[in-house]
Amino acid sequence: MPTSTTAAERCALRNDAGFTLLEIALVILIIGVVITLTVPRLRDRGRAEMLSRAHHFELTFRLLRNEAVLNGYAYRLNYDLDQQRYWVTPDEQTSVDLVQFAADIGKLAHGEQMNGDVLLTDVALPTMVGKVAQGQAFTVFYPDGSVDPTVIHLATPREAYTLWFEPMHARLTGREGYFDPVYGG
Repeated sequence: MPTSTTAAERCALRNDAGFTLLEIALVILIIGVVITLTVPRLRDRGRAEMLSRAHHFELTFRLLRNEAVLNGYAYRLNYDLDQQRYWVTPDEQTSVDLVQFAADIGKLAHGEQMNGDVLLTDVALPTMVGKVAQGQAFTVFYPDGSVDPTVIHLATPREAYTLWFEPMHARLTGREGYFDPVYGG
């Protein structure tokens, strides 16, 4: 025997059957906000590349400082801002076998080329020559563990990153943005 439904029951079924326009609009708004916040970061390969390059500089500084202390030789990290590259050499006052040096240092002896959107904009040697934006400069890593105070500025078309060697902590530190740390004052 067929059962009949009342008008109130049919109305209740109809209201539970779908989403309201307000609920759909709210979900679309939330999805829009999430996409707006995440998509630009996903597309900004330059930022990821810049942070990767900054990390590589930090590791290079740590390696050269340790090598200088362990081997008793002074090393130079050379920067060529015109060619956008950097490489490692023994310091001029160091008499070291270049074949053994290249074997110890590896790829850094031949040089690293800056690539992609990341540029080496300038290198500052505050206690020596000041800021160098073209040509060549170098940082010396001494056998006693000291390192020339150095500030390295990296940049993409959209943002900058500053690396500086902190003599008190004997490490390279990084921070987003372009700024000039103050040494000795």
